[in-house]
Amino acid sequence: MSRVEYLTESMGDTEVFFLEYSRVRGSAQLIFIIEGKDDPKFYTSKIANFFYDKWDFLSVGGKSKVLELRLAIKDNPIYCKDNTFFMIDKDFDEEILEKDIYTTPSYSIENIYCEPETVRKMLVGECGLSNYKIYHRSAILEYLTMRYLGLQSLFHKNKRLIIANIIFLYARKGSLDKKVSLDKILKINIDIEKNGVLIKINWKSEFNKLKSKERESFINFVKNNAQVKEILSNPGARFRGKQEIGFLKEFVKLLKDDTFLTKEIEEHFSYNLKLDNPSLHDHMLSSLAQYVRTPDCLINFFESIKSDIRTLSKV
Repeated sequence: MSRVEYLTESMGDTEVFFLEYSRVRGSAQLIFIIEGKDDPKFYTSKIANFFYDKWDFLSVGGKSKVLELRLAIKDNPIYCKDNTFFMIDKDFDEEILEKDIYTTPSYSIENIYCEPETVRKMLVGECGLSNYKIYHRSAILEYLTMRYLGLQSLFHKNKRLIIANIIFLYARKGSLDKKVSLDKILKINIDIEKNGVLIKINWKSEFNKLKSKERESFINFVKNNAQVKEILSNPGARFRGKQEIGFLKEFVKLLKDDTFLTKEIEEHFSYNLKLDNPSLHDHMLSSLAQYVRTPDCLINFFESIKSDIRTLSKV
């Protein structure tokens, strides 16, 4: 059992992470407080490009915990002056406009992994399509990228998935029990076929509780909530990162031997498409981190930090 795990058993999370923060704060110029254990896969190279090795991470296991720890640090007369920054997912919330808080431009980091440009770079790096000797190389890349976009569009327009996301939104914004884990409400299974995307919903026990206790409240929420209207008009804008990654994993499976997609490439371009890493979908976040762009808002956030540091150093 680690030091943090041991302490967690005897006190609240914020106190535990505050103690851990007090331990690491002196070892680096900058401290970034992040949500989950997978976040460093995305942030590490991007932070290093700006700040080299003069920084450290502390993962606290969720958005609310990041914000609670921020308050504890801000309330401390010594620590409040630290160069500490807080990285959170947007989720179903609006952006928090504070200089020391970075909010992802979409629901979560995972959504950025699923952008077509990331997929295109992944195809080049993982399917050997960087080889200039491949005939019709550019056409193959364009075909695969457009095929991905077409299937992703069908995924976003799936009525079952839209309903699922409205229920997720209600659980976060309208339900009496807003702390319920979304994964305990339902599970989504995705299957990509040649002409469409099949979605199967497995309803969990928490959904039955919502349905029995809050039916009227849910109906009023659907009628009146502005974000519900956004989901209905532009479903992909509010899709959870886990759903997007789930879809991307299924698409990557189609790059293996003898799938309808590899057969299409063979038919159209006489090329045997091959995925160099057959287990890529099992390590998606780690493997694709090198291909994911740095969002403009994150670049601006880092530039602002550097500017403030330079200003303080001159005082």
